[in-house]
Amino acid sequence: MLVRITQQDVVYRRHFVPGHRAFVPDFGVYIKVQGSNGQTEYRAISRQLVLFCVERRKAWRMLQSKAGIENREYKAQRSLLADVDAGRISKEDLFARAEQLLKERMPAPAAVHKPAEAKARVATPAPPPAPERKPAASPHAVS
Repeated sequence: MLVRITQQDVVYRRHFVPGHRAFVPDFGVYIKVQGSNGQTEYRAISRQLVLFCVERRKAWRMLQSKAGIENREYKAQRSLLADVDAGRISKEDLFARAEQLLKERMPAPAAVHKPAEAKARVATPAPPPAPERKPAASPHAVS
């Protein structure tokens, strides 16, 4: 479901149009969770929760962008949805195998991210304390 919809679709309220690729039915979307017995269980989620996930994904992608990280999934999703909107891929095909289509378009990572190495800090002496200042005498002081 999240492959089919963007924040732009939410802004322009396309998630309410039944014939649009971004249509989100109310309580018609399910997620898979692991149950207490270890088996896969399905849970219905509301349209509002789907839209919340879309908004949080947008915020995460923006945070990555500000940090200089290129989100490969975003590029693949944009490419896939452009082809669907242009008619090169049918909506039925997108609905049937969205995750597979997205993975096929995802470019390989440029390089493996390595955490920054810790640098040794040179100890610098603390500045001397400021001299104590005595308060100035008030003209209204009583002696």
